[in-house]
Amino acid sequence: MYFFATPTAILLFFFQAGWTLKLPSYIKPCKMSDPKLDECVVKHGLAAVPKFINGDPKYRVPRLEPLDITELKVRQGTKQVGLNMILKNCKIYGIKSTKFIEARTNLPGKHIEWDFKIPRIEILSDYEVDGQVLILPITGKGKANVTLTNLEITYKYDWVYENKNGKSFMNFTSSELLFDTGRTYFDLQNLFNGDKFLGSNMNRFLNENWKDVTKELGPAVGQAFSDVFRLLLTRIAAQVPFEEIYLS
Repeated sequence: MYFFATPTAILLFFFQAGWTLKLPSYIKPCKMSDPKLDECVVKHGLAAVPKFINGDPKYRVPRLEPLDITELKVRQGTKQVGLNMILKNCKIYGIKSTKFIEARTNLPGKHIEWDFKIPRIEILSDYEVDGQVLILPITGKGKANVTLTNLEITYKYDWVYENKNGKSFMNFTSSELLFDTGRTYFDLQNLFNGDKFLGSNMNRFLNENWKDVTKELGPAVGQAFSDVFRLLLTRIAAQVPFEEIYLS
């Protein structure tokens, strides 16, 4: 009798049995005693971003370009804009241009903060929208292109140590993502059942009032990025001992 197992199943078996992994070859560790530890983290992080984008099955890291998001919701209620918009089957492009800007590492306090900038991301999706803009109703269902520029992201996280088989692993206890954007552009196709005149004018209005709409869209996109950061960190930290990440 023969048994067959997928690579993921084999990896899970080894991990549960006490096997550990070293850092991927494209991530260079930094020394805890380095007086320029934060600079080291940024330098090595910048070099690792292009590798992470393509995913790494060995560490259970998914491909990130494009980033697939099932659903983003916008519920905006102001005097000018009252929208219920759902973006479905989203593909987010532009993460490959992420720049690692700054790190603040507090190992004794088990707290780390990272700053990133992304020049532009483009969200291609299906959409459904209904609501009211000024005195005009808005309704539609079709394809959407939403572009956000000059994203600034700060990701903060805390952890405790968990001992497994004589080695320490980072077990994340909390995380927070702060998210800000520059200009946002909207292109919603097939508004008002394909009425080109009404659709064109509504898209123009949305782009003129992008700040109001982005107040709700921004946090939704930010949460999606936060989930990705936490996924990457937890999957690496669950398999690579702390001592391999920050050398003594």
